Amino acid sequence: MRQHRHRAGLSLEQLALLAGVSPETARRAEKGSSSPTGRVVLALAAALGVSVDDLAPAAAAPTLKQLRQRTGRTQRQIADAVGKSAQMVSRVEAGVYGVREPDRWAPAYQVSTQQWLTAWQAGRDEQRRRIQGAARGGT
Repeated sequence: MRQHRHRAGLSLEQLALLAGVSPETARRAEKGSSSPTGRVVLALAAALGVSVDDLAPAAAAPTLKQLRQRTGRTQRQIADAVGKSAQMVSRVEAGVYGVREPDRWAPAYQVSTQQWLTAWQAGRDEQRRRIQGAARGGT
C-alpha cells in the first residue's frame, strides 16, 4: 500500500481523507498491524486508483469470506442475492456446507464459478486447519 500511496504523491492523512477513513485506520492498514474491513480496503483502493488485488494481493487462494469482503457486501446482501438465509451464507463461507448450484452463488461474489469453488475449498481447508489446531492444542 505504501508504494501505491507514494506513487500517488499522498501522505497518510491525505489518503485517509480521500478514502473517508481515519488516519489511524489508514496507518494500521499500511503497516499490516490490523486486518481492515472490506469497506476500508475498497475505500483505500479507490482513493489510490488501484484494484483491491493490487492493494492487497492474496498469497493463497482467497476464501469466500475474503471474496465477499472485497466486494464490500455483507452476508445478508449475499443471502438476498442467492435467496438463502444469512446463516446459510455463513456456513457455506466456513466450508461447513456445500451448495448444489455454485453458478447461482458466484455472481453474488463477483467471480466465476471456478473461482467461487476454489474460494469455497480454501475456506473449508482453513476451517479444517483451525479444528486440527484446536484438537492438538487441547491434548
